[in-house]
Amino acid sequence: MSLPELSIFEWAKVVGVTTIFALLVCYVACVPRYGFLGAGDRIYSVFVSAVGDLAFLSPRRTLAMAWLAVKESVRRQAVAGLILFLLVLAFALWFLDPETIDPSALYVTFVLSAVNYVILLMAVVTSSFSLPNDLKNRTIYTIVTKPVRPSEVILGRMLGFTIVCSVPLAIMGLSGYFFIVRALDHTHELTEGDLRSVAAAEATIAGLPPGSKEGTTSTERNHSHRVIVDSQGSGVTEMSDSSKIAFDESANFMERFGQSHRHRVTAAERDGKLVYAVGPPEGQLHARVPIMGTLMFRGIDGQLTERGMNVGNWTKREYVAGGTLAAAVYRFADVTEADFPDGLRLQMDIRLFRTTKEGLNRPVLGSLTVRNPLTGLAGTPRNFAAREYYTLEQFIPRKLTDSSGRPLDLFRDLVNDGRVEIELQCIPRSQFFGVGPSDVYLLAREGRFDVNFAKAFLGIWLQMALTVVIGVVWSTFLSGPVAMLATALTIILAVMKPTVLTVLRGMIFGDNFHSGGMIESIIRLGQQKNVVEELDAGATTEAILLVDKTVSAVVEQMLRFVPDFSAMSDIQTVARGFDVAPALLTHHLLQSAGFALPLFLVGYLIFKLTEVAK
Repeated sequence: MSLPELSIFEWAKVVGVTTIFALLVCYVACVPRYGFLGAGDRIYSVFVSAVGDLAFLSPRRTLAMAWLAVKESVRRQAVAGLILFLLVLAFALWFLDPETIDPSALYVTFVLSAVNYVILLMAVVTSSFSLPNDLKNRTIYTIVTKPVRPSEVILGRMLGFTIVCSVPLAIMGLSGYFFIVRALDHTHELTEGDLRSVAAAEATIAGLPPGSKEGTTSTERNHSHRVIVDSQGSGVTEMSDSSKIAFDESANFMERFGQSHRHRVTAAERDGKLVYAVGPPEGQLHARVPIMGTLMFRGIDGQLTERGMNVGNWTKREYVAGGTLAAAVYRFADVTEADFPDGLRLQMDIRLFRTTKEGLNRPVLGSLTVRNPLTGLAGTPRNFAAREYYTLEQFIPRKLTDSSGRPLDLFRDLVNDGRVEIELQCIPRSQFFGVGPSDVYLLAREGRFDVNFAKAFLGIWLQMALTVVIGVVWSTFLSGPVAMLATALTIILAVMKPTVLTVLRGMIFGDNFHSGGMIESIIRLGQQKNVVEELDAGATTEAILLVDKTVSAVVEQMLRFVPDFSAMSDIQTVARGFDVAPALLTHHLLQSAGFALPLFLVGYLIFKLTEVAK
């Protein structure tokens, strides 16, 4: 649980417990020197003086300490992380497959993940050795003997190391962005021989201008595009891959799938012939602003239920049985005519579960129905074809009809006070649609990818800053190598916090199976019992379960003092092409501030009690 999700009271309790823990550590460290009573008096006097010390903290002296930390870190070759990242980029294309279904997601995930790990490693090394080395070399004495407060020394180190790591992070961001753009850049060839003239009757039916031509571009990176150009040779390719066409003869329905980008086509006359030029890709990098809905299900009898079918997959998706009344019901709110003047843009990422081997590479036909949540009035079901790992976009126009053919207006008849329902059904029997709460959404607008890419770096920067704070705190009372090890272990816990909590709660196999604690797991391994089998009843089993439960509860409470880096990471959000909401960025900032403040106080108290200059 991250701190912004806690109440102010809970956060204050965490800060208080952290401060008390730091005082206890300092008390134990002072007992050998001052005795039991003398250590208590020493702790009390330091704690009282700390209030005035923090109240009169000087920004000028703090910045001077920060600048000193910057110069020391540069001398210690803190730019090694940047060199490592650039080397990774230099050889990345050897291992990344540009022919994957979604190359943009692959490249964005790779770049952001590489930046994240490299900058965290750099922050761990930079922040862990400075104070221990200064103590070892006695250079800290020249600082603390001057009119500089311990709070300014600690805060200056934290700010300085953050600045040191921020400069390489900014360079990594710029180089990573240009790497993504360059890696995705490609074009196709189009010649006169690739085109055919569209007959006048066909052009009239399709609404094309006279003299239009249609054809297919060359295949590049495992895909091609269908294209229609006018008589002047200008046009735009389709987003679909013309080599992947699904056709369901029984439903008389065709759907195209493929690359989520298009190319502009222009033509110039050369030697009396039109020579076509296909431009760079457009629309590969997205920053979608979605409107999410709440998900309900209809069972095979058509009755509403909170859960869908479980087909045995350990995923967060639930399934809809084909050929029945079962459906996934998405309820959207705040749908206004001003935001969707022409109709609704619906995007779906549906998973398939097949019970037959026939037609494994063919899409599965489905239907969607727009319904008024208050009156139950619904438009005529619209067919679509779902395919695994493809985001399918459906446009729901303003003008619809009901089952009797009566015309309907989307906002007048089906949207009620901004609320509307969309039902998804799987048509073929023995097939299933798998959906989750975020798999179907309304696309409100498209944001700018470069801005969204920068938002992802804000989350990485906050993780880096917290790593620096944690490293400085550990280095106030540990030697350099030990401080680096302690910082690294803390960051590993921060990155894997949800996984650790899942293991502690015994839910690693999902909600249906309780895997138990550490001792129970060891006994199950020794007795060769899986998580479904019950342990032998008795006092020993009860004692084991009690110990496991107690240990898990204690460790879970201790994890409250560790930030959740996974909750601060927007890598997958950006890679999937979704805009990072401002509220989410505010959440990241609050979480970082919630942990940074008590950690600074702990580091300051420990450093003040070490009395390095006495």
